Formats: sequence, structure tokens, C-alpha cells
Amino acid sequence: MTLVVGYDGTEGSRTAYARARELASRLGEDVLVVFSFESPRLGGELHDLDEAIRERGEAVVAEALAEAGDVAVTTQVRMQGPAEGLIAAAEEVDATMIVVGSYGERPLRSALVGATPTRLLHLSERPVLVVRASG
Repeated sequence: MTLVVGYDGTEGSRTAYARARELASRLGEDVLVVFSFESPRLGGELHDLDEAIRERGEAVVAEALAEAGDVAVTTQVRMQGPAEGLIAAAEEVDATMIVVGSYGERPLRSALVGATPTRLLHLSERPVLVVRASG
């Protein structure tokens, strides 16, 4: 089985990734690290921006892969909204759960800005573990 972890290189995602590796090691599972982004469409073709974000995503997941330790880790970069991309990845691998980080936003703020953990809790049919970043 596999744990899917949302990863964008931020403190919250690094904390979630560490917890996912720890859990995977205990449970004998693999980890799929997913960087998922939605292409900003402000008008016109933004191919260069999409490519820059994709390249950043590839670099970020490569950093995560370098920290895998004794856990089997694979990576994906997806061009979907973060919550939707994580749910799709979890479906594809029949994941045990989705793990994401949080900065401890207040409920109203996260509802207004559409924070990924909040969206996942509402949209995912799989268990979601939200790991609060330290600090």
C-alpha cells in the first residue's frame, strides 16, 4: 500500500513528508510524493509559466526523493489543483491515506482561501492526515 503526501517544499509539506515516511516505515508502506499545481490562467497562453512551475515542481520532488531514507518513495508532478491532484494520485495508487501539512490557519481563513487541507477534508473519500507545521 501507499501513502500519498502533498509536497511543495514549504515547512508544512516537509513536516508532513517526515511524518509520512515515519508512518510508512512503521506500516511497511511506500510513499508517493505529489507536487500538484493549477495553471494560472489570467488570459492568453502561459506555456512558459506552466513550464517554469513544472520545473520547480520537479526540483522540489527531487529534493524529497533525496531524503527518502529506507522508505520506498516515488514522485509525481501534476497539473491539477493541489487537492484534486492529490485525490487523483491517491485513487491511481489505491492509497491508504493522504498526508498534507498545515500552518494552522483559522477555519474562516482557510475556507475563504480554499486551503488544500480543508478542501481535502471535504472532497476526499480516503482518510486525510493533516500535520501541523512546527512553530
